[in-house]
Amino acid sequence: MKRSALNFLILTGLFEAALCADYGTDHFVEHDKTWSDAQKHCRDHYTDLSSISNQEEADQINNLDSNDGTHGWIGLYKDASETWRWSGGSKASFFPWSVLHTDVGGRCVVRSEHGFHKKHCDIKKKFYCFKSSLILVQEKKTWEEALQHCRRQHTDLAGLIKESAVVKTLQTSREAKTDYVWTGLRFLADKWLWMNGDEMSYQAWSQGKTPQCSNRGHRCGALSLKGQHWVSWDCADTLNFVLKREYLDYQH
Repeated sequence: MKRSALNFLILTGLFEAALCADYGTDHFVEHDKTWSDAQKHCRDHYTDLSSISNQEEADQINNLDSNDGTHGWIGLYKDASETWRWSGGSKASFFPWSVLHTDVGGRCVVRSEHGFHKKHCDIKKKFYCFKSSLILVQEKKTWEEALQHCRRQHTDLAGLIKESAVVKTLQTSREAKTDYVWTGLRFLADKWLWMNGDEMSYQAWSQGKTPQCSNRGHRCGALSLKGQHWVSWDCADTLNFVLKREYLDYQH
C-alpha cells in the first residue's frame, strides 16, 4: 500500500513538472528596471514579461527558487482604452489584487506573495520573464503542410487547451507575418478536436459559439492574433503556425 502511494506521488510529481513546462518557464530577473525596460529585456533574452492567468500559475511563480517575496514586474498593464492586458496584447481576466503597496493611478503591475499591486510604470523594480516552449514558424503553409512539418520534428501543432495557452501563444506569435496562425484544431467526424488528443474542455471561438462548418473548406482552426480568438479557416490557405517544442528538447 505504501509503495502504491509512493508510486502515485512520483507519477503525480512528474506530471506536474511536465505541466509546468507545457508552454514555457518563468524566470526571476534580479535587475531593477522600469516596466518598459523590463519588457525589452525579456523580449531580447526570453520571450516576454511573465503572464499569470490563473491561480495555478500564481502558485508556480511563487515557488521560483530565486523569488524571495520581492515585488517584481509582470506583463500586466492598462492600455489607452483603460483595459488591463498582458504584454503581447491579450486581455486579462485574472486579478488577485492586493491593497498593500499599491500606487493610486498605477498602470503597470508587480506581483508579490500578497497578490498584484498597481504601480507607476517608470519606477524601477526586479521582474519576471517568460521563456516560451512554443515555436513560431514564419513560413506560410497550408494546415496539412504545417502539420506535416511538425510531425517531421516529432512534435505537433499547438493545442490551446486553456486561456493561459492562448496568452502565451499570442506572446510567442508577436513577430508572425500573417494575421492568423494555424493551431492543432481540426474538424473531423462532425466535431472539432485537437490533433494531439487534448480534450476540448476550454473553448475560445469568435462570437462565443462553436462553428458548425457549413463551408466544407473551413475545417481547420486558426488563432486570430488581433481578435485573440479561434476561427474556423480554409485549410488550403497558407499561414504561419505555432508548434509545441518537445519537453526534453526544451530542457536542453
